[in-house]
Amino acid sequence: MKTEIRLPLGLPEFEILKQSIRNQKIILDVRTTALPVHCPLCGFSHVKSHDQRLRRVRDLDALDKPLYLMIHVRRYRCLNCGEVFSESLPSVPHHKHQTHRLREAIYLRCQDTTISSISRQMRMSYKTVERIYYDIAGKKLSDTPPSSVVGIDEIAVRKGHRYETVITDILTGKVHRMGANRDTEAARSLLETLDARPVKTFVMDMWQPFYHAVTQLFPDVSIVIDKYHVVQKINHALDSVRKTCQPSLKGVKKGRFSLLKRRFRLSEKQMNQLEAFHEASDELAYAYYLKEWFYDLYQQSSYEEAKAFLDTWIAEAEKSPFASFHEVVKTLKHWQAHILEYFRAPYTNARTEGTNHKIKNRKRMAYGYRNLDHFRIRVQLDCAGSVPSSPQDGLADSA
Repeated sequence: MKTEIRLPLGLPEFEILKQSIRNQKIILDVRTTALPVHCPLCGFSHVKSHDQRLRRVRDLDALDKPLYLMIHVRRYRCLNCGEVFSESLPSVPHHKHQTHRLREAIYLRCQDTTISSISRQMRMSYKTVERIYYDIAGKKLSDTPPSSVVGIDEIAVRKGHRYETVITDILTGKVHRMGANRDTEAARSLLETLDARPVKTFVMDMWQPFYHAVTQLFPDVSIVIDKYHVVQKINHALDSVRKTCQPSLKGVKKGRFSLLKRRFRLSEKQMNQLEAFHEASDELAYAYYLKEWFYDLYQQSSYEEAKAFLDTWIAEAEKSPFASFHEVVKTLKHWQAHILEYFRAPYTNARTEGTNHKIKNRKRMAYGYRNLDHFRIRVQLDCAGSVPSSPQDGLADSA
């Protein structure tokens, strides 16, 4: 006894004429239920049947088998203009071999994994899945204007110093722009396409090309140097002092984190190690004191207090015998105005750095991208941002 199971197709414009299974594929012969009411070219309502053609289109899988629609497409001739046209198929995109709902399903499945994985699961060629994904992804990108605070940073995408410049909304986390290289011209080309009317503050590290690009295009916005990059300079200076003491001080190489971590975050073992280093080397104790003292800069409550504090710290660091701290002093003097701008606009690039981490994860998931345009689309979809829950979102935490 032969049993036939009929499932609803879910596409109301079609009626099923015949169904069969061939080579582990479900084949449905279908045709539209509605007749055309007018010519799509001239709008005339009198048309006559011209011929019929068969169109093979893949739909969502059924019963774990690929499902294909063999659409009997009717063609008509207009009695007014004489043009021949095919009936419209709302469920199938023009000149495509998949239904709208299958293409959307493929796009959604590719969001959290790789295209190659979905191509294997769907038993479709990699190129087909890739075309479907990026065709839909490109249409879903939204070019919304940024908020009042924007961050600019770079991320390495390939070996050999291959970088991408990333422009991120500090308040929402949205990646607005992403482009090759990290020089002034590359940054300018990205910033020129940005709707800068709402932007009042840029947050960045001490990379001169970014600074030049922003000041050339937006001379009136405030520029804040990210405080974590400022503190990083101080830690590097301390680490240079540690390296000079390393030959004569036992255990200082393995104990470097006891010196670099904040004192209140040290474990009991690390605290004992730190005290032993201080007793063994006055130079290391002095450099550590300068480092810990500098952290108090970001505890100041006003711009004026911060400026007075920084001037005092710079004067003390200049008196020290450490060349590494003398270099830091030069850097601080050069960027002093923008470092102190933090106390008027207390924002950091923390959200940008978190976005960069998401970008790296996306790159690792795909084992790299040969097509960087596809990579940028992926990043902009992954980092589409969210609306801050309050005006204070995006403000910096205490150091």
